[in-house]
Amino acid sequence: MIRRLLALFRSGVSIEEIDAFRRPGIDAYDLAESLPVGWARYAAWNAFVLQTYGDKLIEAGESDGYVPGEIAIVARGLFRLVGEWLLRARQLEATPALTMDVEFPGELPNWRTSIRESDELAGMRATLEALRAWAASDLDRFGGEETAEARLRGRLAAVDSAIDTVDALWTSRPPEELRGGIGDALVDGLERANQLGQLLAQPALLERVAHD
Repeated sequence: MIRRLLALFRSGVSIEEIDAFRRPGIDAYDLAESLPVGWARYAAWNAFVLQTYGDKLIEAGESDGYVPGEIAIVARGLFRLVGEWLLRARQLEATPALTMDVEFPGELPNWRTSIRESDELAGMRATLEALRAWAASDLDRFGGEETAEARLRGRLAAVDSAIDTVDALWTSRPPEELRGGIGDALVDGLERANQLGQLLAQPALLERVAHD
């Protein structure tokens, strides 16, 4: 009961309420893996990233069936975007001749504050590790030119560098000033991992990117 009251005191939101937003995007995991390289996979990757981000935040913040209000707000925003990207992915899968006019790099949604709580940082860190693992696996299967692969591996190294920074700063109960630094490193790593995944899903985007 005390834990439940503490959760509510932190503007807790029930998992049942969050699930109404989370469930529709579960297909993002399978779709991102099953589609061939191209615009449909690009859209599916974006859905996968957002779904993963939301899920990892919920997992890190959940306590006795509740999550903190700030995590709930961010997660619901992520889950809403998942549905839009899944719809695009299915449309592109059904009509392969369709293309997308996108701005690269596509950015992830921002937090309302630059100083995040420990559970928020934990969710971001778990997301970064998941995206890094997925992108590295995709890169191992990359069938493009050697010069393109070298550029992509350089981007993976940049993701790893961001992870190393996070690991060096990480502590179980960081003070506010350290949480700011950890959060900045996590945001950098997440953006880099997201961009790498987008390029692997649709290598044609490399033509729009200045040489690294």
